[in-house]
Amino acid sequence: MKRIIYLCSLILFMLIFTVGCGSLQKKEVNTVDSNVKQVETEIAKIVTVEDKSELSAMLQPMEEAILSFEVPGRIISLDKKENDNVDSGDIIAKIDSSQYQINTGIADASLNQAGANLSQTLNGAREQEKESAKATYDKANAVYEKTLIDCKRMETLFKEGAISKSDYENAQTSLVVSQNDMTAAKAVYDMALEGARDEVKQMAQEGYKLAKGNSDLAMLALGKTQLKAPFKGTILSKSASNGQIVAAGTPVFRFGNIDSLKLILPVPDHSIDKWTKGDIVTISLYGKEKQGIVTNIFAATNVMTGTIGVEVTVQNDEHHWVPGQVAVCSYVTKSQKSVLLPVESIISLSGEEPYIFINHEGKAVKKVVTLGELKGNKLQILTGLDEGSEVIVSGVGELFEGASVKVSSGVEQ
Repeated sequence: MKRIIYLCSLILFMLIFTVGCGSLQKKEVNTVDSNVKQVETEIAKIVTVEDKSELSAMLQPMEEAILSFEVPGRIISLDKKENDNVDSGDIIAKIDSSQYQINTGIADASLNQAGANLSQTLNGAREQEKESAKATYDKANAVYEKTLIDCKRMETLFKEGAISKSDYENAQTSLVVSQNDMTAAKAVYDMALEGARDEVKQMAQEGYKLAKGNSDLAMLALGKTQLKAPFKGTILSKSASNGQIVAAGTPVFRFGNIDSLKLILPVPDHSIDKWTKGDIVTISLYGKEKQGIVTNIFAATNVMTGTIGVEVTVQNDEHHWVPGQVAVCSYVTKSQKSVLLPVESIISLSGEEPYIFINHEGKAVKKVVTLGELKGNKLQILTGLDEGSEVIVSGVGELFEGASVKVSSGVEQ
């Protein structure tokens, strides 16, 4: 009986010992496992990091002008419409030129008369020429007096609003022409009476010059009844219509060359030294991109905005882009090769140089690094890290030099 009790006691002791040892062994395993840090890693790769400046600006024609007639009149031809392309010198509108043709004829006649008078002065006058000169003077004087009366009457009507400004200006022009004719005729008559003295000859010469100037002015005004394209371009908008009476300078067309477009970028003055003429700029508009060129850098800062204008030119041969649209310009100011690491993988303590940990055969190895700029949620590593190193990017807060690490599944390699 005692033997049985002894055996039972021995078996019970062995069971307790076995369970105790098992618990001890399990505790020791857990202790070992708790010293191994679970981490995530990624392989350091050298990439090209670009510093970009992105600015928005409105597309503008490379050349632009507001076209208008230089003389008043009624528009009789306005066939061009928006988006029409024209060549330099093409006639794009006309005003009624009948009055200007009459003025040109009168001026030409006066010029011919002044030329004849000058010739007669230089050659001397005969009796019949004196009579002819007197008759011419009397006629010119009568015409002048009648024109003067008509002009005063037209002035009264103009002030009362009964006639247009154009009619009043035509009356004034006729008065000037008739007065010049009378003056020239008087000079010829006086010369015929008094003989060709030096001062008379000079007066005849001056009369001819005056008549020539009037003729040139009349011809110039006649030419301005046609509105011509100043350069090759496109009709951007039209602001007049056929039959409209326009004054000199009234806008008729907005005209521009859109084969090339330009943008004026507002670049902060502290970074203007990064821009150079001839550099390439990527221009984006509604998902499409074109390459532009820096063609000009303005010489002064805008005191209101603290920016300097940079002109960028882009080709637009097919006219897919139009003035007034706002495009985004992207300009690479600096390009540098470096490693990018997540911010959370870098430890930067006060008074210490920033460092990271790499996984070397299951051990955490500390590496002091030099940091660059923040790019999104990653930092540039300029020095201290070799390409291909396995960098610990998660779980670094509990690491120390030589700590055992185990890489979690699914890490980036």
